Amino acid sequence: MNLSKTQKILVGVLHFLPFIGFIAYFVLFFSLFFNNLEELQQDSLNGNPPLAFFRSFIGLFVIIILTVFIALGIKIFDIIHLTKSNKNDTNNKVLIWILLFVFTGIISEIIYYFLEIVPDKKEELEGHKTNTTL
Repeated sequence: MNLSKTQKILVGVLHFLPFIGFIAYFVLFFSLFFNNLEELQQDSLNGNPPLAFFRSFIGLFVIIILTVFIALGIKIFDIIHLTKSNKNDTNNKVLIWILLFVFTGIISEIIYYFLEIVPDKKEELEGHKTNTTL
């Protein structure tokens, strides 16, 4: 699968979005508790449920749902890219990468981006051919 330079940059940004989304989720999650700690204590003393506190969870759910969908989309894209770019490969490279995607998630997808998507294999092969003929 050949990607243009702009497509590679866009794919690279998308590979980092789930990581940024999880960080944003945890920062907002803990700031939600620490900022509303006094309100939670007052509501619990009065016997009222903290409705404003629970309403603020909607933003957290939106962030985590978007992050999960982007991560799933990146995983599917990487598997499609892997199978299309390694059709004639007889090694277990495809199987190993798919297992890494499944078991390590975001980290292996970022590593795959830098090892397999960024370098252009045709340019590398042409570079090796010209070096051997010189």
